[in-house]
Amino acid sequence: MEALQQQLITPAAPAPISWWPPAPGWWLLVAAVLLALLLGPWLVRRRRRRNRRRAGHGSMKTFADIPAGLPDRQWLAEINIHLKQILRQRGEEHATRLFGEAWLDYLCSRPGSNREALQPLAADLYKPSASLTSEQRDALLRELRVWVRHEQP
Repeated sequence: MEALQQQLITPAAPAPISWWPPAPGWWLLVAAVLLALLLGPWLVRRRRRRNRRRAGHGSMKTFADIPAGLPDRQWLAEINIHLKQILRQRGEEHATRLFGEAWLDYLCSRPGSNREALQPLAADLYKPSASLTSEQRDALLRELRVWVRHEQP
């Protein structure tokens, strides 16, 4: 029996496994990672734009939610609060700290702004006896709707 065992040839070691070409699963993984790297930033930008648009459309509805029967000073304060919330959602913290003429200048920085319609947000907001006509209220709301639409990225 030992003689037979010595006659056997020891098997040769197999050739080392090559790392190239990779298995099909690795190709799929590389393709998926490249696709994610290329499409990721575009998808993030798209989602942010959509969220900003939704915030903008919601902000236009927000003006309609302000009760028309409020006293003028309180009505202006509510509008001012809503405007600054819109700016905070957009990440424009610096603008939320503005008031008076600086706030009016910021609101009128868009070409074609109607400064006269927006004036109550600067001056009348801080007067104890602010009084607006219904035409002034309507003009202010119209101008703010245009401003919100224009300011959407």
